[in-house]
Amino acid sequence: MDAGEIRLVEMKVDDLGTVARWLAEPHVSRWYVAGSSVEREIDDLRQSVAGEQAVHALMVIYGSDPVGWCQWYLCHDDPEWAKDIGAEPGDVGIDYAIGSPAHHSQGIGTKMIAELVDAVRVVHPGSSILADPDEKNTASRRVLEKNGFRLLAVKPIPSEPTDDPMAVYRLRPGPAVSASGRSTRDRSR
Repeated sequence: MDAGEIRLVEMKVDDLGTVARWLAEPHVSRWYVAGSSVEREIDDLRQSVAGEQAVHALMVIYGSDPVGWCQWYLCHDDPEWAKDIGAEPGDVGIDYAIGSPAHHSQGIGTKMIAELVDAVRVVHPGSSILADPDEKNTASRRVLEKNGFRLLAVKPIPSEPTDDPMAVYRLRPGPAVSASGRSTRDRSR
């Protein structure tokens, strides 16, 4: 495996301690824990890992190092949130974070989103994918845009735990386009 390759692997209960440490990191907690708490977020992930809710939680592995986590879910599983962000039937929502401070701001997020889009497309090839980072989270917004997501709106989302405006992005069905302009399915150089 290339040292710069990203893999997504199913999150296990043993991974929750690592994610809890990442959630406490300032570069993550600023965005991910706003209006919530580390304990609440970990409990949510624990429920996902245990199969108690229909969220597919994944660890992000860069080379051989765990560097973050991501998740995807059908928007209609949370009807209030789906309505608030303007989800259409069959849309998939995503959340993500690079937790490791040593791997932050190195372009890994762009690769992570491409891999996450590919993972969702395997299961739901005809679905749009939605994300709603805080409007001030320019790094998160940039990785979405580099992967072909388009901004739909910037607005408060009543079902989110914070009153801060969120930037709602959508990627329509089809392969994602990476920052290089190639389809994320085209791994040729």
